[in-house]
Amino acid sequence: MSANDLGEDPSRAWTPKCLSEHESGLRRMIADAGGASYVAFRSLEEAKASPHGTVILEGDEGGQIYVVVRAERVRCDEAALHALLRDLDAYCWADPDSAHIYYEARALGEPIPGGMGGARVTPEVWIHEELEKLGLRAAIEAVLSGLKPRIGVEARGSNEDAEGQVEAER
Repeated sequence: MSANDLGEDPSRAWTPKCLSEHESGLRRMIADAGGASYVAFRSLEEAKASPHGTVILEGDEGGQIYVVVRAERVRCDEAALHALLRDLDAYCWADPDSAHIYYEARALGEPIPGGMGGARVTPEVWIHEELEKLGLRAAIEAVLSGLKPRIGVEARGSNEDAEGQVEAER
């Protein structure tokens, strides 16, 4: 059914842009709906070349933001970033198919829309409070700095098991 079929002016109908694999569906949709720009990079290298390059690690298709860091602060390679994402997702969500890394242009102080309160671009590494409570900041920063290959988390099985473990560790 088209806008015309509904008696609406087709010139005023909103048409979503095609989503590229390197773009967050959630943040692209929010930007498009609000008429704002959305810039996503294809790689860490591209993000580092931008003064506003930002790395976002998320789970649950954006339902939980794990880590936000300025690209210029990242010293590890993309393989280590993906290992870090897998480890964090094992703690929080245990659904690796819904966990992603996005490289976006974001200004300092800018909010990052997402579930669980979203996040914010800060001068230091932003880490979700649940991961902070688990004492993972130093390990996460060591991976991002290139000092460690992983934070050393074993996958925990189902989503329910992971949620129960996080609750038990609080």
